[in-house]
Amino acid sequence: MESKLKIPQEMLMNIDFINTVNGGMSEPAIKLDKGSEGFEVVVKIPGIEVEDLQLEVVKGKRNTNNLKLFHLLPIFSQANLSEEEQWKTVRFINTFVIPDGVDVENISAKYDDTLRHLVLFLPYGNEQGDFHRKVEIERW
Repeated sequence: MESKLKIPQEMLMNIDFINTVNGGMSEPAIKLDKGSEGFEVVVKIPGIEVEDLQLEVVKGKRNTNNLKLFHLLPIFSQANLSEEEQWKTVRFINTFVIPDGVDVENISAKYDDTLRHLVLFLPYGNEQGDFHRKVEIERW
């Protein structure tokens, strides 16, 4: 049986907005493409400023390779405290498994201010051993 219910695109977009009212969080939209030089991951994160994003590459034991995208959220409203004095908690946006054959030393991230999305580039290579580094997010 085919559904006769047609939901307008505007209504679907408003559902995410309604989720964010009274403290809810928007869900990120993630797109992965495999190219000739590496993987490209496009992440749209509504409601989060690029300055608040942090990205880390963690390559450890048992062949676990992860790319962790997160931001820090203030725990309480603390308007009279400086940025350094505020208590914050980590909110993970996503943890990506890095495919074998990616050069973790050259993973890069750029934020497109026009389209308001983050683009991660994971170039091909062959890294060995344990690894952990922070990836700087550039703006263009």
